[in-house]
Amino acid sequence: MTNDKEFLEEEREEGTSSMDMDQDETLKEGEVEEDETESLRNQLIRLQADFTNFRTRARKAEAESVGLGVEKMAEELFPILDNFEIALSHIDDQKVHEGMKMIYDQLLEALHSKDIIPMDSDGAEFDPNKHYAVWVEEVEGEPSGLVIETIKRGYMRGEKVLQPAMVKVSK
Repeated sequence: MTNDKEFLEEEREEGTSSMDMDQDETLKEGEVEEDETESLRNQLIRLQADFTNFRTRARKAEAESVGLGVEKMAEELFPILDNFEIALSHIDDQKVHEGMKMIYDQLLEALHSKDIIPMDSDGAEFDPNKHYAVWVEEVEGEPSGLVIETIKRGYMRGEKVLQPAMVKVSK
C-alpha cells in the first residue's frame, strides 16, 4: 500500500508537472502568436503609410507633368498672341478690329484659366528675371531703371516666367 500511495503521489506529481508544462507551452504559444500579430500589425501600418506616401508622390508628379504640358503649349501660343497684337495695332476697319480683338481675348482667357497671365511691365522697375532690355533710352524726368515701353509682352505662370517681356528701359 505504501507503494501504491507513493506511486499515486508520483503520478500526481508527474501529471501536475506535465500539466504545468502543457500550460507553459500554451502560454508560450500565446505569446508567440501575440508577437506575430503585433509584428504583422506594425508591418500593415508601415505598408499603409508607404502606400499613402506613394499616392501623394504620384499625384504631385502627375500635376507637375500636366503643368509642364500646359507651359509648353502656352509657349507655342505666345508668338500667335504677339502677332495678334501687331495685327490689332494696324487694323483700321472697326468691325474687323472688334472680331480680331474678341479672338485675342479668348486666347488670353484660355491662358488665364491655366494660371498663365500677361505681365504688366510699363512703368515697372526693370527686373532682369522678368524683362529683357532691348533698348535703353534717356528720358528727362524719369528715374533710371524703369520700363518705359513694352515691345513684346511677357507671360508668367504663378511666380515662374514663361516668356520675359522685351522692354525699353530708362537710363
